[in-house]
Amino acid sequence: MDVSDGQGFGHTYLSIEDFDYAADHFMLPAVKFASADVSDPEQRRELAYDFLWRYFSKPDGKGYFRENVRWIAAAAVREKFAAEADAGKMPRVVVITRKSGEGGGIVIRDAYEFLEHPGYPLALIVGKVSAGGGNAQFFASRDAYEKVGASAPSQETWLPQIVYRLYAETPSVVMGMPKPGKNGEMGVECIALGFGKRASLVERKTN
Repeated sequence: MDVSDGQGFGHTYLSIEDFDYAADHFMLPAVKFASADVSDPEQRRELAYDFLWRYFSKPDGKGYFRENVRWIAAAAVREKFAAEADAGKMPRVVVITRKSGEGGGIVIRDAYEFLEHPGYPLALIVGKVSAGGGNAQFFASRDAYEKVGASAPSQETWLPQIVYRLYAETPSVVMGMPKPGKNGEMGVECIALGFGKRASLVERKTN
């Protein structure tokens, strides 16, 4: 979810059951609250899209946190790709972002480019796959990634700098989490996601 200026969330789902569980966590209470018909696809879609728009309109609003945004995202994606899911063709990776242009709105689309693995991370996520992901930073080009990667780290932005220093080539998504090291030192545990496609993880050569 690229919410604003390359910042947002990267959500992970370990299985179709995990994905449906997350979507139902939002959808079932929302349907009851809105007195909607859970069997009506159009009503479900409108509910999911409405709450997704509310989040994008005010992402720092009270009541939004990583887990319930993950539920809303799953519900919106499931409703968007319901026909594809029925045909067994649900996308492996989906991007949710703002629509460019004056009209505004939100785009939910098949993110096929994440399966092509251009050699640099299109997304860096602070989190674990097993924990459902976390805060994410997105990069539209190699130059944009390398500019941030070569900059000085800060409390807000540190994973790009670490991945840039460690790896010359990566799959399209790298996740990282702080990890306590020996003697009280802090390290980072990195996981690269290939989504079942061939991708390279090449360590950067050091002198």
